[in-house]
Amino acid sequence: MNGNNDSGTIKSIIPRVAAVHDMSGFGRVSLTECIPVMSAMGIEVCPLPTAVLSTHTYNFKGYSVCDMTDNMPKTIEHWKALGIKFDAVYSGYLCSPRQIEILKSLIEWAKADGALIVVDPVMGDSELLGTAALYTEHMAEICSGMRSLAAYADVITPNLTETCLLLGEKIPEPGHYTDNKTVRGYLKRLSELGSNTVVITGVMGSENDMFAALYDSTTCKYYKIDCGYVNRRFHGTGDIFTSVFTGALLHGSTPLEAACLSAEFVSDAIQSTMEHPEMAVREGVLFEPVLAEFFSKEHPKKRYIEI
Repeated sequence: MNGNNDSGTIKSIIPRVAAVHDMSGFGRVSLTECIPVMSAMGIEVCPLPTAVLSTHTYNFKGYSVCDMTDNMPKTIEHWKALGIKFDAVYSGYLCSPRQIEILKSLIEWAKADGALIVVDPVMGDSELLGTAALYTEHMAEICSGMRSLAAYADVITPNLTETCLLLGEKIPEPGHYTDNKTVRGYLKRLSELGSNTVVITGVMGSENDMFAALYDSTTCKYYKIDCGYVNRRFHGTGDIFTSVFTGALLHGSTPLEAACLSAEFVSDAIQSTMEHPEMAVREGVLFEPVLAEFFSKEHPKKRYIEI
């Protein structure tokens, strides 16, 4: 691909992603993970911030929030006027039902040119937050909107809590074990919302068994991908997983290959974090040291089983 052409379209030399996430000044999450990870994969990231925060909302008090809702349509219209073409739209944390409708307009425009649509329906995590489950109180208001957004997506990547919110199931207690039959049912029902590929992250199958579950509608197969188990909670791993997953798909990987690569990166980042026990959970995972060589080395380990 080349840059500007006579029609005024701005094409990309490398894959280009519109990343619709929040930006937190401190605490590794969302855009502060998405941008460096995908850049290291040779992908241009164009951020469309949904909110700008001083820190993320987990375990911090007194944080500042700047809601970017009013600016989002202006950014999209400017992109359209410039003729910018995207290879993917990748969304995460959204602040309000209005942002969902704004995102749909971006998706419709980008998808007309064949863009891959990846939706991470960020709403909560019972493993981190316990019975509170939701990241912020208003997340319950946008659950139905997230459900409708799934119909626009090629890929959705909820965690187990978000899976239950999307399907109207009871949110699991922290440490809950989920058997293979239940996981398959969740995956199938999520795919019926409209997306071709579904990944559920952060699933505990039994003691010491942490995995991501994948359903690929093109093969009609279900997989468990080993994520490695460490007896400690971690923040921001879902954003890292989906960032690597999206990047791998854009480079031609199958969903299974992309999921295995994502799980390995998350596992390596967790191991990097464990070397620094003084690091608080709310700071996220220490992924930066992993970036230097991860995407240039071989990844021969088989991390999956079919279920």
